[in-house]
Amino acid sequence: MKSIKIAIVMAFLLFALFSGFTYSLFSWFNNVSQANPNGVSSEITIPSGYTTKRIANLLKDKNIIKSSFLFCIYIRFLAVDQNLKPGNYSFSGKESLVEVINLLLNGSQTTISVTIPEGTTLKEVAQILQNASICNGNDFLEAVSDPGRLGKIFNNWELIPQPEGLIFPDTYFFSKNTSAEKVAERMLKLMRHQIDKIFNYSLPNGLNQYEGCILASIVEKEAVLDKDRPLIASVFYNRLSKKMKLESCATVLYALGTHKQRLLYEDLKVESPYNTYLKIGLPPSPISNFGVASMKAVASPAKTDYLFFVVNGQDGGHNFSKTINEHNKNKKDYFEIRKHQNEK
Repeated sequence: MKSIKIAIVMAFLLFALFSGFTYSLFSWFNNVSQANPNGVSSEITIPSGYTTKRIANLLKDKNIIKSSFLFCIYIRFLAVDQNLKPGNYSFSGKESLVEVINLLLNGSQTTISVTIPEGTTLKEVAQILQNASICNGNDFLEAVSDPGRLGKIFNNWELIPQPEGLIFPDTYFFSKNTSAEKVAERMLKLMRHQIDKIFNYSLPNGLNQYEGCILASIVEKEAVLDKDRPLIASVFYNRLSKKMKLESCATVLYALGTHKQRLLYEDLKVESPYNTYLKIGLPPSPISNFGVASMKAVASPAKTDYLFFVVNGQDGGHNFSKTINEHNKNKKDYFEIRKHQNEK
């Protein structure tokens, strides 16, 4: 009988303890998930590929949610980890946790996704932005060329750079009719972040970061296959070391200001500081934007004695050579392949 009484008392105590714990847990959940009456409105951009944890930390840093831990737990409980949509979001600061999650699951209705490909010029970027109704193309060109903005973002460089090539190729999320100044600043800052991340030590041949950007833009336009990029970078470094002209067809096309399937010998004579068939050394600025693969190739080029390369006419790759005789043979082989292709 005594044991029965003890069991009843223990059961009662456990019930009381569990009830108290449940109430406390409910109160805590209600407190951290309810809307914040003192919240401040803010805009955030959630990039593509962000994990639930990174999204949670971003929301917590902006005081949009009170607990990043609870956000992650709730998302996992709902099993919607992969359903949170990237984009540009506006929050009043007074949304509850559930309202925040619902908004991220439904996606921002005002967000426009725009992709800037590798190898595009500033004018091409401006046209892409205008076509997507994000901002006026001319306004963007003016904003991205502002010396004050460039000087602030690239503040430890010896000179204020030209904006050409300094828009990082990526997928961006903007609201319709975003100010050109805001678009330019975000894109320039992302490029600066990538430059500092990859060009974080002395580059070969004593190149500074901006010179590394110039070379990366040439590698970007010359290469098709990623495996060729370190080899192409090595050719240009070797030529710079020997005070040879870079002789990059991509720089001639930039000097001409037009795209041509095939350059003529007359084209190689165009008078321009960008014509590396005439000028020794690097051109004065990048000739297009450039991706991570080209930046890494410039930061860590292959160790070779190559001085020449030519397209192989098959898979977009290149054949490399150390001497002019080998190079001429590779060019002859390429023209033979192209001749056979044209005859088919």
